[in-house]
Amino acid sequence: MASKKRRGIIYGGLAVLVAVIALAGWGTVELLRPNHPYTHSWQADASGRKLLEVHTDGMGVSLSPGDSSHLEVKATGGYDDSAPQVSVKQSGQGLSVVGTCPGGGCSVQLHIKLPADLAVKADTGGPAISASDLKGRLDLRTGSGAIDVDNASGPLNLHTGDGAVTLADSRSARASVTTGAGAVDAGFVSAPTDVNIATGDGAVDLRVPHGSRYYIDATSSDSTPDVQLPVDRNAPHQITVKTHSGGIQVH
Repeated sequence: MASKKRRGIIYGGLAVLVAVIALAGWGTVELLRPNHPYTHSWQADASGRKLLEVHTDGMGVSLSPGDSSHLEVKATGGYDDSAPQVSVKQSGQGLSVVGTCPGGGCSVQLHIKLPADLAVKADTGGPAISASDLKGRLDLRTGSGAIDVDNASGPLNLHTGDGAVTLADSRSARASVTTGAGAVDAGFVSAPTDVNIATGDGAVDLRVPHGSRYYIDATSSDSTPDVQLPVDRNAPHQITVKTHSGGIQVH
């Protein structure tokens, strides 16, 4: 009988301990979440504008086509102490969007709709950038966040320090992609004129339409590139892929 009571006390104590740990864990999760939700929207006249410049400190960016004459910016997320600061302005023949997180205590995404043929130069410092269905030149840069570009048709200049880069259904004639440690996965639905991809430690998987002639220069310091297309030194389409330690596949 005493043994049963002892077991009951032990089981009861364990249940209390589990409950305390669970509550403590939940409290930790709650502390990690931004305390204050944040949603705000802006608009600007984009008529006749040639370039959109986006600079953020700690905010992710998504780019997609919208009205042909307006720029629309919506910020969503949350913050801890100081509210995020976002400005949307006309500047000469261009537009600028600047976002900062005072004190670094915010988690905010900027959703930007722009005329599809407007050129974009965007730098987040860290977080990811995504772009879809745009026709203008894209010059995108992150510190560690991924870069995802879908169905682009303008020239591309993409750089990330440690993030991966993904190109899907690209119609861009020219593309330059560099990463420090991130992989590159790129697919073209029309034959590009000039592609240049360089990574430090990331692998490269490049897919281009067959039936066109390519000159392919692929080199890796620690592996043999897998090139599954004929190489023609006089071809009108040039592909250069270089990695330090990542594998290369061109097909």
